[in-house]
Amino acid sequence: MTVSAPPTALPARPDLTDGVVLLRRPVEADVPAIVRAVRDPLVVHFTRVPSPYADSDAHEFLSGSVERGWAESTTAVFAVCEAHDPGTLLGMVGLHDIDLTGDPGGVAEVGYWMSPEGRGRGLMTRAVRLISAWGVDELGLTRITWYAVAGNDGSRRVAEASGYVVEGLLRRGESRRGERLDHWVGGLLAEDLPRDVR
Repeated sequence: MTVSAPPTALPARPDLTDGVVLLRRPVEADVPAIVRAVRDPLVVHFTRVPSPYADSDAHEFLSGSVERGWAESTTAVFAVCEAHDPGTLLGMVGLHDIDLTGDPGGVAEVGYWMSPEGRGRGLMTRAVRLISAWGVDELGLTRITWYAVAGNDGSRRVAEASGYVVEGLLRRGESRRGERLDHWVGGLLAEDLPRDVR
């Protein structure tokens, strides 16, 4: 059996689905949904999005993180939708700070947010499992790191349900809007990836 070498750049952007959740390319038509979702107080508090958030911020996100990040093989961002309604963006999930040069295997950081209407239905857990499996299987990642502001219990539940292990607390680990906040840190190793959930 021949083992293929890990990629040195991101492949063409795929759609990823488990039949319930669809991860697809974010597009300009998503701007109103992005702006509405990231103005939610929980998203503002727990993420690094600009606040207040304007349409111009969404356009910059699409051209920068989404398009340029993919072209430079540093960021892989997907819109999270229900498979039966691919036009309605409910959230965003991505692999950031991708480094495919590791030997053996690369590393990345997972990040995600969900709009209020998408929460509480297990959709983000499915999305994180999908993108994590893609990162391990297609990109050859050996570790995906997860960070969250301490107290972001929703993000922690998603991470743990997706196979991530919470490894510690970074006290005052990041400056966020003029305040030093504690952060949880965790990770998923290739062998931690759940393979039996649909």
